[in-house]
Amino acid sequence: MSSIGGVGGHRPPPPGKPPSFEKLDSDSNGALSLDEFKSGAPKEADSAKLEARFKSIDSDGDGSVTKAELDAAKTKADKTKADKAEQQLQAFLFSLQPGSTAKAGDSKDDKKDIFAQLDANADGSIAKDEFLKALSAGQKTSSDLLSKLFDAIDSDSNGSITEDETKSFQAALERRGPPPALPATASLGASQAYGSTSQLGATNSAGTAYSQAA
Repeated sequence: MSSIGGVGGHRPPPPGKPPSFEKLDSDSNGALSLDEFKSGAPKEADSAKLEARFKSIDSDGDGSVTKAELDAAKTKADKTKADKAEQQLQAFLFSLQPGSTAKAGDSKDDKKDIFAQLDANADGSIAKDEFLKALSAGQKTSSDLLSKLFDAIDSDSNGSITEDETKSFQAALERRGPPPALPATASLGASQAYGSTSQLGATNSAGTAYSQAA
């Protein structure tokens, strides 16, 4: 729920800011009815989908949603989003690995699939905001490193990457071999940017896959 309508006399919150639980809870009884829940959704939102969402959050099935239930649902959604981002990052990094087309389970269709997943508006290219939103899961450290990788792949510096640019980047890595150790004062070239993203985290499986790819 990204906005709130005028239902029940509520004042809309600032643009982009979700309404608080307290604002939605118009009768201040500590739980949201379906109508209160719907009041926080955009006017154009599908009523049936909102009702289904409400029921999925209402874990005890009592017909109301408490703040604890809402918080639990948000935590679960955030984890699902983070898991998806990690899986997509792992797939993308593997697709950049030199010689990956020869590896078992990897095909041109697999590579096109991960590119299509990241290309949210299906325009044949991946904009930087699409790239970061899909792969960083909101983590600033990951976002900073991925931004450097994106810039290295974006050979024409137009703010988006195409399949041809990713193929060219992969070919350049294959010609150069594993990136050298990165001096503290060095600028980030293509293979160096690729190698630096292994810093995504030793505990992150995507980071491990990246290190293996590099």
